[in-house]
Amino acid sequence: MSTGRRDFLKFSALAGGGLLLQGAFPVLAAPPDGSDVGYFVRILTSNVLEFSLTHHEMGQGVATSMAMVFAQELGADMAQFRVLPIPDTASKRYVLSGTGGSNCIKDNYLHLRRGAALARQALLQAAAARWKCKPEECSTAHGFVTGPKKQRLGFGALAADAAALGGPDNRDEFRKLQPALGERVAGDVVGKGQPNVYADAIVRGQQNYGIDFTLPGMLFASLERSPQLRGRVARFDASAALKVPGVRAVVKIAAHEEAANNLPAPATFFSSKEAVAVVATSTWAAMQGRKALVVEWEKPAGASHSDESWNAFAAQALDRDLSLVQETGSAPAERSNMLAAEYIYPFQAHACMEPMNCVAHHQGKRAEVWVGTQSAIGWRNQLARIFGLPESDVVVSPQFSGGAFGRRFYMDTAIEALRVSQAAGNVPVKIVWTREDDLRHDHFHPYTRSRLRAALTPDGALASWQHDEARSYFGNPRGEHPWFAYDAAHMRYAFANLQGASPLQGGAWRSVVANHWAFSQECFVDELAHAARKDPVQFRLGVMRSGEDKPSGERYKVSQKRMRKVLETAAALSGWDQPVASEPGVQRGRGIAAYPYMHGNSYCAMVADVEVRRNQFTITRVVAVVDCGLVINPDGARQQVEGGIMWGLSAALHGGIRLADGAVVNTNFHDTPFARHSETPRKIEVHFIEEPDAAPCGLGEIAPPLIAPALCNALFAATGQRVRELPVKLAAA
Repeated sequence: MSTGRRDFLKFSALAGGGLLLQGAFPVLAAPPDGSDVGYFVRILTSNVLEFSLTHHEMGQGVATSMAMVFAQELGADMAQFRVLPIPDTASKRYVLSGTGGSNCIKDNYLHLRRGAALARQALLQAAAARWKCKPEECSTAHGFVTGPKKQRLGFGALAADAAALGGPDNRDEFRKLQPALGERVAGDVVGKGQPNVYADAIVRGQQNYGIDFTLPGMLFASLERSPQLRGRVARFDASAALKVPGVRAVVKIAAHEEAANNLPAPATFFSSKEAVAVVATSTWAAMQGRKALVVEWEKPAGASHSDESWNAFAAQALDRDLSLVQETGSAPAERSNMLAAEYIYPFQAHACMEPMNCVAHHQGKRAEVWVGTQSAIGWRNQLARIFGLPESDVVVSPQFSGGAFGRRFYMDTAIEALRVSQAAGNVPVKIVWTREDDLRHDHFHPYTRSRLRAALTPDGALASWQHDEARSYFGNPRGEHPWFAYDAAHMRYAFANLQGASPLQGGAWRSVVANHWAFSQECFVDELAHAARKDPVQFRLGVMRSGEDKPSGERYKVSQKRMRKVLETAAALSGWDQPVASEPGVQRGRGIAAYPYMHGNSYCAMVADVEVRRNQFTITRVVAVVDCGLVINPDGARQQVEGGIMWGLSAALHGGIRLADGAVVNTNFHDTPFARHSETPRKIEVHFIEEPDAAPCGLGEIAPPLIAPALCNALFAATGQRVRELPVKLAAA
């Protein structure tokens, strides 16, 4: 067993008996001393196992899957597990890891298994000592240790003896434990569908989220923020607001702006906007007082972009501001056969079901925050810097979140709440955003405009592939650029950074960069197949013949083998080669797209079938084939893919933030809806490819990017119309 910091494991005894296992997860910044650990598992004398979650649960099921991995290796039943709420950053017993990039299970799988294997070995040794046999003659299953003579004891009955192995009198004995990782037993825990560990509380309305958190004596605040990103308060009149019953104070809150990492000026990252806060004794009173406010805003220079002007600005950037990132091979001298197209992926809002919220208490020399966050340690460190406090005197207590994948990395809610608490006299304050706030002041998925050009050889191979991209966030492409699996004799990628000029602040949005890369690439590949008069599947397979892993920036290599397999499997399972039935008055089409999600090292191919009647289309079937390595929880995995398809479909059909005078036009779900029931695919099939001995890869973000290109390619097959900009619109017949 490794004794290094990242594999640190230790035992201790619980008061009243029982075993406490402490194990370390990999973290961005190591704790100050080796006593801090990533997770706790308590084996109680009652045979209950308490698992303390250290990653953020926001509907993706990480709590269930992590407990399943531990249960499998230990030989426990999931019915024994009680997954405890995530701790706060003040605890010296935990390391709270950031949650994102589909990395929770992928990065922690072996660490969980090693911890469970050590606990299993200790239980076996404790049982063997009682039964006077060898540990290897014993086994664990379903929460019990069984001996060579069919003796049987529950983990709880052995926990105190097992814990004693790690005590001062048995340190040498503890060091001798060399637990081997057990082989996966199919159908035991891992690989068998499990309900979400919080499902019962959720359906009963008993699960608490950040929005439910309260403190005695706290006040409530609602903020009127600048419509434009860099707007400032020219003047405000609080007289009417102060007359609203329950309103205690009206205060101005400064913006917080930081330079963007690794980018030249004027690229900046905005954490929060300038605002006027109404502080009251209830959320209702605060919101009513806000309605009575009179605020005049000083609009920043250059903040007049509309949809049309911003699109034009991005198009000019593709001509004027490109920087070459990578080029391999030589560009073909003959350009007459060069095909070209431009694709637009718009700003997207998170539109989370649980509006953004935060409870904060600035206490002068100390600060506490209670909030749904994907990066509790990161928030603590940055809030300490922003407010000039020692990190040890800032405590962030993570709460469960109702969705908003990526949005809860950004700490504008905490900055606002702490500033309001400070301005209101260092009292605890709760901020709850309205739906309009969520849509107008989000950290939006970046706008991207892509210009793709390609040349084909006479036999349909790729002689050249050129991708020029203008993007408003994640504007440093040096370490990462489009994940491209195809063979091309010449490849060129160039980038124009729109972040400094963007009218909206950017942010991580489920699947991040894969959304616009998959949309533009897989639609354009479909265009190339049509130009080459080849079947779209056969064309893709034809330009993935080398079998080589394709380098993508400094971090990733795309596996052509895995891409081919999901593509071939999706084609076979969808009946790709079967003709699409025709019918008078109905146009039918089938489209395919394939793309990896390299943050999670997973691959997906998706086929969509559509029917079009009088310019209105219906998605009749979606077939998704996913290679995410070992599937921990088939039920949760399928739900993640199905939910990802619906997430991506809502963006494809109805997403897109509209601009006027540099401000967001969208206001609520009536103008930014989710996909309706009538728009949901009639049938969604999810299939997993699982190689023997595969480790788990990321899953939560593999599906959203594929539905838009698969849908658009199907619409072309049905109507002959190319859709190169979202949301999807078909021209009148």
